[in-house]
Amino acid sequence: MKKAFFLTGDYWHHADTIEPLVDVLFDKATWQVTFSENPADMLSTEAWDLILTFKDPIENDQIPTPVWCDEEWTKALFTNVQENGTGLMILHAALTDMEADHPIVTDMIQSMFITHPMQCPVTMKPIKEHPVTKGINEFTFPENDEHYVMEMNADADVIMLAETISHNGTRPGMWVKESGKGRICCITPGHTTKNLLCEEYVKLMKNAINWCTKQ
Repeated sequence: MKKAFFLTGDYWHHADTIEPLVDVLFDKATWQVTFSENPADMLSTEAWDLILTFKDPIENDQIPTPVWCDEEWTKALFTNVQENGTGLMILHAALTDMEADHPIVTDMIQSMFITHPMQCPVTMKPIKEHPVTKGINEFTFPENDEHYVMEMNADADVIMLAETISHNGTRPGMWVKESGKGRICCITPGHTTKNLLCEEYVKLMKNAINWCTKQ
């Protein structure tokens, strides 16, 4: 039985809007999923096969609050990925709100979130053949989404797999990298339940899970 830690829930991204993905993405006969709003729950085991996070590093950015991914949590994440070979998926809000020198930014995401305009129609366009993009066609999300403006680090050693496109321009949409024994996939869109559950996005996420966990 494979073990996945699925982290979500913050001021702008409520857990109940994302939880429907669990049953869609994970076969209960194969996966034991810990769905949590508490980052500390990741520390409860040293043997995750997959860590998947939608959670904003700032629980509530409406008030002055430090990021919750502190030194202890970050060290445990790096141990999981780089030493244990845990797959890591960092999605949407989890890509935001960290300082440029945070180790998760410099060594894992390798990109800085700048801003996003008002929600608008967003299209996901695969730009490279890869196991994560296999069978994925260009698609527009059924509802307006947040079109993240991301600035890739100058020394980023990632493979860019997809772009996001809207009337605001073209931005990095999805990229992957290997980190020690582990694999990492970053995906920028996915703000509403309907968008998360649309057919092409679900296919893309299933591909990413398989690639990150070396299936």
